[in-house]
Amino acid sequence: MDKLKVWLIPGFVALLALGALFYFRGQLPQKTPVPGDETMTVEVETTGPKGFAKPPEPSAQKKAEEDARAMAAAVESGQLSDCAKITWSEEMRKQCEDNLNFAIGIKSADEAQCKKLNDEALRDKCLDKVYLSTAVDQKDRAYCEKIKDPGLKQSCLDQVAALLAQNATSVSDCASINSDLLRKQCEDNFYLKNSSNTLNISGCDNISDPLMAEQCRKTVTKNIEVMQLSKTAAANPTTTQTPKEILETCNRLTGVKATLCKDAIYPQLAFDEKDVSYCSLMSDETKAAACIAQQGEAINTYLLRQAIASGDRTLCDKITDAGLQATCKNS
Repeated sequence: MDKLKVWLIPGFVALLALGALFYFRGQLPQKTPVPGDETMTVEVETTGPKGFAKPPEPSAQKKAEEDARAMAAAVESGQLSDCAKITWSEEMRKQCEDNLNFAIGIKSADEAQCKKLNDEALRDKCLDKVYLSTAVDQKDRAYCEKIKDPGLKQSCLDQVAALLAQNATSVSDCASINSDLLRKQCEDNFYLKNSSNTLNISGCDNISDPLMAEQCRKTVTKNIEVMQLSKTAAANPTTTQTPKEILETCNRLTGVKATLCKDAIYPQLAFDEKDVSYCSLMSDETKAAACIAQQGEAINTYLLRQAIASGDRTLCDKITDAGLQATCKNS
């Protein structure tokens, strides 16, 4: 009995301790699971990597604004290649190409450039202008016949006829000109040239422009005088001093004699040298002004006569009178 007590008491104590242990363990707070603590299975994609996402397409307004800016830049640069930067509207791109091809074709008078135009009406207009320019430059009526616009074709024919009429052998060469203004200019030019060459002053009366008719009479009269003086000089050859030689003589004089001598020779020197500045060297301002007026007219007439006779129109630029210069260039 005593031995049983000895075993029961320690066993009972151990049982109490084990029960207490389980009791207190149950009272402890439970650990909350933390996301990521558990093992996760990740499925790895076996396909290749994806690129950047495609940007959204611009709105209609944005497209129109971008194309408008590209059009303006192309027109400013004048480069056909810049029209390709119009990316949204094919119609606007073609319009850009037409505008530049039209400008290039007209400027260069290039028929091939005009034929690149997409718009048929604009292409015809470009070609018409090129044909007109070429016809006038080459004085060739054949190019006028290629023009589709009736009014422009007739204008082309008139201009070419007027240019050809500058070398007309008769007034009938002007008859084919449809424009009254151009036909009269053609006739006037013929009468001026023919009268000057034949020394027929009555031919000047056929000129419709009063100023040109008067100039024609002066030119013919002067030509007749020069012809008569030439004949007289040829029939009576004498040894004379040139105006420059006479001026050298004047320079050896002194006082009033030298002044009078120089004043007498300066007008002739002005005409011979075709330089009215000699007149300004005269001692008297009134005489100098009269010399400038008289010798200036004589020089202009001489230059006109020489330009017509030689066909050298560069002489016309030396004529100081604007009206006479125009007559010279149109003759």
